[in-house]
Amino acid sequence: MGNTVTVLEDYTFQDKDVIDPEVYEQVGHPQHAFAWLRANDPLRMVEPEGFRPFWVVTKHADITEIEKQPEIFTSETRPILMREATAPEMKEEIIGAIFEKLQDAPRLLEVLATSSEQGLIRSLVQMDQPDHTAYRELVQPWFKPTNIKALGDRLEELTKDILDQMMGDGSSQKCDFVQDVSIYAPLRLITELLGVPQQDEWRILKLTNELFAGDDPEMQRIADDPLSIFDTIKDIYQYFSDLTDKFREHPDESLASYIANGKINGEYMPYKELISYYAIVATAGHDTTRNSITGGLHALLTHPEQLQRFKEIVHDENAVKLAVEEMIRWTTPVVQFSRTAEQDYDLRGKTIRKGDTVGLMYASASFDEEIFDKPFEFNIERKPNRHLAFGTGPHQCLGLILARLEMRVFFEQLIPRIAEMELVGDPERVRASFVHGLKHMNIRYRLTD
Repeated sequence: MGNTVTVLEDYTFQDKDVIDPEVYEQVGHPQHAFAWLRANDPLRMVEPEGFRPFWVVTKHADITEIEKQPEIFTSETRPILMREATAPEMKEEIIGAIFEKLQDAPRLLEVLATSSEQGLIRSLVQMDQPDHTAYRELVQPWFKPTNIKALGDRLEELTKDILDQMMGDGSSQKCDFVQDVSIYAPLRLITELLGVPQQDEWRILKLTNELFAGDDPEMQRIADDPLSIFDTIKDIYQYFSDLTDKFREHPDESLASYIANGKINGEYMPYKELISYYAIVATAGHDTTRNSITGGLHALLTHPEQLQRFKEIVHDENAVKLAVEEMIRWTTPVVQFSRTAEQDYDLRGKTIRKGDTVGLMYASASFDEEIFDKPFEFNIERKPNRHLAFGTGPHQCLGLILARLEMRVFFEQLIPRIAEMELVGDPERVRASFVHGLKHMNIRYRLTD
């Protein structure tokens, strides 16, 4: 995944290096920039072109300190670092174009009209207390041991089917591992959990790609048209509105039914929060795991001694769990979230002013030299492994148990079946600096039964 750091003396830091989607497309996680910041300026105010100024937080300890104080560093105002329109006249023009796009979606227009600057999606990511806890607890009961056990059994079936198809007739094969294999295990599981019929899988995949990788022309609804994201959001609202109607009429024990029938203070969730709940489960439930599976295999193929070691330990479940943690650390698919300071706060001898944005760079924290021994060595037996790929504090990833389970089952089945496997050419990365990973990775391989 491009986690090799060049000699720091050869590097001159530029603000854009930490957040520009094009940088991520070219080099992957900008570990050269993060390493330089950790060594020289771990809390630095930057002003990349197209972004509002923000503090770059690169150290594990600092991110942990900030995340554990949600009353001081809030999420709602600006949960993600992203490009934005800065000129007032440009904002007016964009708002007009959005209203034009949504003319045939009156309920969505109503949401837009009352959203001010909050936008059309308000999920757990955008929430502070008390809403964050109330909304998070809506589905918490669903993640009970019996459901997780059933998920594990289902995942084993799904993974076997996917790998059987991948094997073909057992002869040497070629494929794009991302597009042909790694998207399907997490996608199929999450669509089943959401009550989405298999024939609609492609639709969920398309919508979530568009939602998460809006800077990548290959992923956009209309290449180089940033407003096409609103067509995507309109489709998301329509699809999950229909799904809600279905599960309110015929509730069951599915995760989708928990969301459709979930109540806050005795009332169904507001329309925007309801649809946003589906959207975050659909996107975070497969996109990030796909990136970790792909990046994990890429790391194994570029570190053949680690792949060989994995083959030796694959029947030890605890050893596989360690390997999965290292693949998650190595890939850290969610690069960053941001928080807004509600009061002045001193950190590392600097004052973060009330109203300032802090950018929490998890992809940097997962390689912090103070936390990890030889962080740029890929080591599937690394222990301990206190990475921040799932975040920390109250916003820690809700689906981390599921993500770990999906990866463990996938690699437990894949590794013993690899007779031969090698990369063909260089992989291609997504042009995105929020959720990041590989979008194409060609391999030549032979699998056994």
